[in-house]
Amino acid sequence: MTVNSSVAVRADPDALETFAARTLAAAGLSASHAATVAETLVDANLRGIDTHGVVRLDPYVERIESGGIETEPDMTIEETAAGTAILNADGGPGQVGTARAMEAAMERATGTGCAFVGVRNSNHFGTASYYTNVAADHDYIGIGMTHAGPNVAPFGGADPYFGTNPISVGLPSNLGYPVTLDMATSVTAKGNVILAAEEDEEIPPEWAVDGSGDPVTDPEEFHALRPMAGPKGYGLGLVVDAFCGLLLDTAFGDDVPTMYDDMTTPAGLGHMIGVIDVSAFTDPEAFKERLSVMATELKSTPPRTEFDEVLLPGEPEARTKERRERDGVPIGTGVRATLSELAETHGVDEPPWQPVEDGG
Repeated sequence: MTVNSSVAVRADPDALETFAARTLAAAGLSASHAATVAETLVDANLRGIDTHGVVRLDPYVERIESGGIETEPDMTIEETAAGTAILNADGGPGQVGTARAMEAAMERATGTGCAFVGVRNSNHFGTASYYTNVAADHDYIGIGMTHAGPNVAPFGGADPYFGTNPISVGLPSNLGYPVTLDMATSVTAKGNVILAAEEDEEIPPEWAVDGSGDPVTDPEEFHALRPMAGPKGYGLGLVVDAFCGLLLDTAFGDDVPTMYDDMTTPAGLGHMIGVIDVSAFTDPEAFKERLSVMATELKSTPPRTEFDEVLLPGEPEARTKERRERDGVPIGTGVRATLSELAETHGVDEPPWQPVEDGG
């Protein structure tokens, strides 16, 4: 059945992941690297983080074909001390290097109790929570962060200096999902502005400012995001850049390239991955049981009138994932049209789209 690209659709997540992997491979990535990147993209869509889902496929393909992502990187890892290492991603996909860094961190933390692995010479790595959830699923507390190109004005300023500089912490639990903090240090992720522009929608005035520092609702007038919680988000964004830029001897501040600046050169980004072996402090099952008690106490808190219930960090994403695994991943009209163009250009079959009345 042919579906007009102006109609919002849903896609089976496995079919969408296969499509993304084949498109990335057609653009030049190895099959294994393409599979890793595709998995992280669709995982983001499944959890409702659509700003980091297949909407990113088009710029990834452009960077691959322009030379901004190395298709055959020689990734290496160097031990720097007990429990620390640095992985050189050699300009390859950020997802591949960071996934390897998480594996390396978990291996090292088994003997040391905790470990940190920095990633240098990398590219955009997707959602930080993808990696911290992997750690949590193996009974580690996962920590992940990255800097990004300048999109966020410092508190009190109008021009961008820091990136959205996200940070994530994943806690192992027996709730059916990790308790996961994953947040940009800006009011929102730049991806939300990109998605709004893609779907021809307005943005809330609290998100961004124009060149004069005045609030904007048209994503095309975007100049800079605001830091979350004013000076607190500004300070936290600085700390993330200190970990990923200063500590790893990579670019920092407004010298960090954005994803769209120069498609011909790898971004050279830095990421920091850390894990804590729960068993080095307490029995993992006891930890998870105590977390369950905390969860019960939190969720028994009477909600405010405008809320139905108190939710845990990561719970909305877990619910969205359960629903989308069952009903399919919603794809907006603009993203659908872009994916269709990619399919035609690279000779890849589109997923079997199912039309829907809304994109929820």
